[in-house]
Amino acid sequence: MAAPVWHEAVPDRTNDPAIKRSPLHRAVIAAFKRGSRGRSYQFLRVVSIDKRLFRPFLAINARVMPLGKLPRRETEAVILRTAAVCGSRYEWTQHVALGRRAGLAGDEIELIAGNPGALQDDRLRLLMTATAEILSDRVLGEHTYDALRKRYRPAQILELVMLIGNYAMLAGALNTFGVPLEAAWKEGPA
Repeated sequence: MAAPVWHEAVPDRTNDPAIKRSPLHRAVIAAFKRGSRGRSYQFLRVVSIDKRLFRPFLAINARVMPLGKLPRRETEAVILRTAAVCGSRYEWTQHVALGRRAGLAGDEIELIAGNPGALQDDRLRLLMTATAEILSDRVLGEHTYDALRKRYRPAQILELVMLIGNYAMLAGALNTFGVPLEAAWKEGPA
């Protein structure tokens, strides 16, 4: 099984002196840090670089996760596969813990990382196929769409496509700006 290749050679660029965060953005970051007990706030340091994007990003992100129409276990599997393909160690680390809480087993998480075709769960395998198609071709093939349509409503299929795109976009930002893992994760997951 091939392990993901993480984009870690980039230095932390979120402290660039040219970045000006508003007091509101600094307060939101601090609140996330407290609320997550130091486990989920660093991503906000990158999305707060442009104040015009901050609220819209948080709004769309919340709509696809955690407030999405897809079952949470399936959402987490898709996010994990997207993180693995995009080489986002930050996203991967955050969502392994969330995936376990949503019901993904350790062996499923390992397969999502490197051999998703070997997953036993038909739904997860189908979602991994859809994730691969969106990330490589930017379109669901007819066979994949038809298979999804047998299990999901059109609004859920749209949400799936948006979920993949959202997390691929976030992975690009996190990787580009070298967002480090929170110290709490370096000490080990909760």
